[in-house]
Amino acid sequence: MALAGILAGGLALGTDDEDRTPRATATQGTDGLLHRLSTVALTREAPVVRDDQFLYTRSKVREAEIGSGKAVLSPLTETESWAPQDPRPLKKIGLTRVNGKGEVSNAQLGDDHGTPAGLSRPTYHWLASLPTDPDELLAYLRAHVRKDAEQETDQIVFEQIGVLLGGVLPPKTAAALYRAAADIPGVEEAPDAKDAIGRTGLGIAREDTAHGNRTEWVFDKDDYSFLGSRVYRTKDAPYAKAGALLHSTAEIDHAIVDKAGQVPGKAPGSTGKQQAG
Repeated sequence: MALAGILAGGLALGTDDEDRTPRATATQGTDGLLHRLSTVALTREAPVVRDDQFLYTRSKVREAEIGSGKAVLSPLTETESWAPQDPRPLKKIGLTRVNGKGEVSNAQLGDDHGTPAGLSRPTYHWLASLPTDPDELLAYLRAHVRKDAEQETDQIVFEQIGVLLGGVLPPKTAAALYRAAADIPGVEEAPDAKDAIGRTGLGIAREDTAHGNRTEWVFDKDDYSFLGSRVYRTKDAPYAKAGALLHSTAEIDHAIVDKAGQVPGKAPGSTGKQQAG
């Protein structure tokens, strides 16, 4: 069972050669960093996105899997995804390729008539419709994230914001997300944060103290772009020791393309056989 399917429940396994036991970090300045990220986000140019287009994302990923109660960390894999921007409920909600092998994603469990645009399928225009007041946005997220009785709601919200950061965001929405994150209790700086391919940068983190998992976001030190994220254990557990890496990503490329399977820089006709939407 891959980490992605169990992380929300707090049970996540993984080991790594590098000790990731958290070091003491100063919370002073965290609010300032998130506000700087918010200010920079407002200076970015908003892309033109049509409802018939797709968000292309290429990333590098490592994630833990469970094997006989032992921690097994996957090799670094390359993932490409195409997310349809069609706002209508869709029964095919995206195309994903892992190391070149493609698979079409079906609607979310229970969405018999298709998954609409929303937190589980965040289209560009849906993101643009979110409140841009940080307090209102934070209240919206706390009310609409999928709750877990064993996980702190604020941690779920923090992780949900991190998922949204790994895409193409309307500038005002991005700015509001950073400012909303600054108001979540327990959020702090992570000076030694790094992504899945070892790029170090400015880090923002929060620990789920109930489960002993720490989630970190990594930003480029020069242009403040989102580089990726990582999750690791902060407490010993039967399945993983403190410092064990559970999940890490590195964002490589994002683009708006016309077809599922189209790679940026290639002709629109250069698509895969599988289509989503």
